[in-house]
Amino acid sequence: MEGAISSPQDARIAVVTDGNKGIGLEVCRQLASNGITVVLTARDENRGTTAVEKLKKAGLSNVIFHQLEVTDATSIARLADFLKAHFGKLDILVNNAAVGRVERLQDPVDVSEEQFTGMDAAQRLEWMSKTSRETYEAAKEGLQTNYYGTKHVTEAMLPLLQTSSDGRIVNVSSGWGLLRLFSNEELKHELNDVENLTEERLDEVLDKFLKDFEADALESQGWPIDFSAYKVAKAAMNAYSRILARKHPELRINCAHPGYVKTDITLNSGLLSPEEGASNVTKVTLLPAGGPTGVFFALGEEAPFVIAVVTGGNKGIGLEVCRQLASNGITVVLTARDENRGTEAVEKLKKAGPSNVIFHQLEVTDAPSIGRLADFLKARFGKLDILVNNAAVGAVEYVHDPVDVSEEKFTGMDAAQRLEWMSKSSRETYKAAKEGLQTNYYGTKHVTEAMLPLLQTSSDGRIVNVSSGWGLLRQFNNEELKHELNDIENLTEERLDEVLAKFLKDFETGAVESQGWPIELSAYKVAKAAMNAYSRILARKHPELRVNCAHPGYVKTDISINSGVLSPEESARNVTKVALLPTGGPTGVYFALGEEAPFV
Repeated sequence: MEGAISSPQDARIAVVTDGNKGIGLEVCRQLASNGITVVLTARDENRGTTAVEKLKKAGLSNVIFHQLEVTDATSIARLADFLKAHFGKLDILVNNAAVGRVERLQDPVDVSEEQFTGMDAAQRLEWMSKTSRETYEAAKEGLQTNYYGTKHVTEAMLPLLQTSSDGRIVNVSSGWGLLRLFSNEELKHELNDVENLTEERLDEVLDKFLKDFEADALESQGWPIDFSAYKVAKAAMNAYSRILARKHPELRINCAHPGYVKTDITLNSGLLSPEEGASNVTKVTLLPAGGPTGVFFALGEEAPFVIAVVTGGNKGIGLEVCRQLASNGITVVLTARDENRGTEAVEKLKKAGPSNVIFHQLEVTDAPSIGRLADFLKARFGKLDILVNNAAVGAVEYVHDPVDVSEEKFTGMDAAQRLEWMSKSSRETYKAAKEGLQTNYYGTKHVTEAMLPLLQTSSDGRIVNVSSGWGLLRQFNNEELKHELNDIENLTEERLDEVLAKFLKDFETGAVESQGWPIELSAYKVAKAAMNAYSRILARKHPELRVNCAHPGYVKTDISINSGVLSPEESARNVTKVALLPTGGPTGVYFALGEEAPFV
């Protein structure tokens, strides 16, 4: 049954799918309160008309009902015909209809707020996972509603939206639709490559997902796990929204993540009320004319999926980490000391595919340079999600220029022989050692300190300090010092300063070996050990962040004079893996080649 229609000629017209409850009902209420004529749609006619009456009793007369089943082409067509006949246009489409599409082991009606007292978000999500079961039929139905329902409604409404002077589409998304939840790197890159991605390819991707689901091959094929169909459908919807925004620049087409909301889908386990969640959607819907398009909004704020900074990002491991993070849909700020080399690196990445990489100059040993980067991030993004402290120097003087060293030189050499060659091809000096500590330890520390407020603004801030097997405490012969550097409960940053000052004094007096310091490339080893210790101190001090160390392996880079065993691409994966660990993962941990390992 259609509601009575009374709307000024110049009134804006909005359609909200699944508007009879939860977020959808609150979006209808908020849009109507802004003077917009709202067509509240619902699958069930009785529930839809009841919802409209509820809003009218609250004083909102500019809401009408029309039945809509988003998976039924005939129902969609009836809505389009109705809008064309009565309004001749559509200004706003809010695609909110969605299903969790898992089998529930508990009815949401039976769940009370008291059940979650004392639980944080991660614990609530774990509870929700345990109270549901994924099945093939439910997954298939989920894709039909959450992706194809959105797509088919949008296609039917496009001619009406194009009639508007300011047509806009808001697709209600989720943090679970972000590409970081996929472990298939090729697929992540493809879903993020909006310049080449097509709707037909999205269909193929979803068909493959269902086949893998049926064959119980989700994890092995790199699909998200836990609520996998919901996550895949939302990721596909995000990609479709970006394709559509490119195809229709005359419209504003964006995705809005409302937050973790108390709804039927979350079994009422969420942290936000439907009213709070809806306000994050309404804010995107009512952006000023000429605003952004093809953008993901999280909690009402424009949020390029995740923001990452990579120091020393213009070559080697750093460049490959930038590439891999960008392929995961992350907006990467590639930093480098040299502006020309940094901009060239960004252009190189953009030519290869990822367009979500930008350059900012950074000298990690220069406080004003660090301050400028922090100011830029605050002004541009207001937050930072991932900091990869990769910038480092060898802390030695090289006898050979890495450019002159070819792979053929190392044919037949194992790792130990290559390391021996590298040691003989470098010379340790006091000046190089001092500069090494300034870059490899203090550079990391000072950049981290400047970025901390921005990382704390993120809902999932994380720091990855690129470390080395040479930073392990087994490299030290001074047992007392080893114990002290491993006693994180009592070690302080001030004591670390004293340890490093003592090292430099012993280096200058030729007492490195007699005092039990590491020998050969000693300044590099000591700086990395200090960075490991600092990372653990920081993890204890800031439990709200994930602070970890990642040893990428023995890599072909300038520092190793290209003598390494691994390529920069291979080793960068070991860093990226730590950067993209699931929310709520470990902190204060050392990862060697992507796996947890001891610091000693």
